[in-house]
Amino acid sequence: MTFGLIAAALVFISLALLLLGRGAEEQNRKLAESRLDVALSKSRDPLALEKDPLRKKYIPQWITDSLISAGLTIDRTLGIRVAMVTLIPSLAAFVFRGAASAAGALILAILGIAAYVLYRQRKRRLQMLGQLPNFLDGVVRVSAVGYSLTVSFNTALENAEQPLKEALGLAVQMQYAGLELDQAMHRLARVYGLSEFKLIASVVALALNYGGKSDILLGRLAQYLRDREQHHQEMLAMSSEARMSAVFMCCLTPALAGIILTLNPAYLGTMWNDDTGRMLLFVAGILQIAGAAIIYRMVKSI
Repeated sequence: MTFGLIAAALVFISLALLLLGRGAEEQNRKLAESRLDVALSKSRDPLALEKDPLRKKYIPQWITDSLISAGLTIDRTLGIRVAMVTLIPSLAAFVFRGAASAAGALILAILGIAAYVLYRQRKRRLQMLGQLPNFLDGVVRVSAVGYSLTVSFNTALENAEQPLKEALGLAVQMQYAGLELDQAMHRLARVYGLSEFKLIASVVALALNYGGKSDILLGRLAQYLRDREQHHQEMLAMSSEARMSAVFMCCLTPALAGIILTLNPAYLGTMWNDDTGRMLLFVAGILQIAGAAIIYRMVKSI
């Protein structure tokens, strides 16, 4: 019992040191993003931001944003599919093997859904990053003729490729709902987790509030995105093995626990009914969460 408490204390101390030991690069990045958010917030209308066309009733906002960024339409059909994937295996396991087996089947179903959503999010982000420079070039060409930046944006969107066209189409819907273009792009940056949309929002905010040669800024931004995408692909190729190993290590333990609960719930039931075994399970859960957090930070820094 004493060793378990000492192990848990060491885990919490390690997490505290991890949080306190953030590098200067991470701090500078967050400071730059906070300054950008402050600069953009000065041009936002608080009343307009309340009219969020992406908000869905009875659904948490983070779930809505995750499904939108994955390209999934939030409707009754999606709800039925999710219910079938999660409930049918759980009910079958409950009927044949009991509540513990149903919990294991539910864990496996949730892990499968999360993996599918994350895969689609990552795939769409990479596609949009590759399509964004060409879209900005189109905005620059239309803006050079003499049209306003908003009109140039909407015109260039007609020739954009999927999935970028679908994502930026949400910005047009937000404009119809009362938001300015820079506000809509800032909202999309939160949905898709792309800082590039924040850069576009800052350029649009400058153009709308102060005027100037926004087409030159967008042209340089397009060239910067091309160069960065090239280096990003090289970095992905070099770090692919490390990232796949990190994903495997994070998912292995929860998946194994779900399989054991589904196929043989009595295997873990013996530990759960024992005081020492229950303590070890809690310590294992804490260590798993701590390890996943450390691995996430390591992979994120690559």
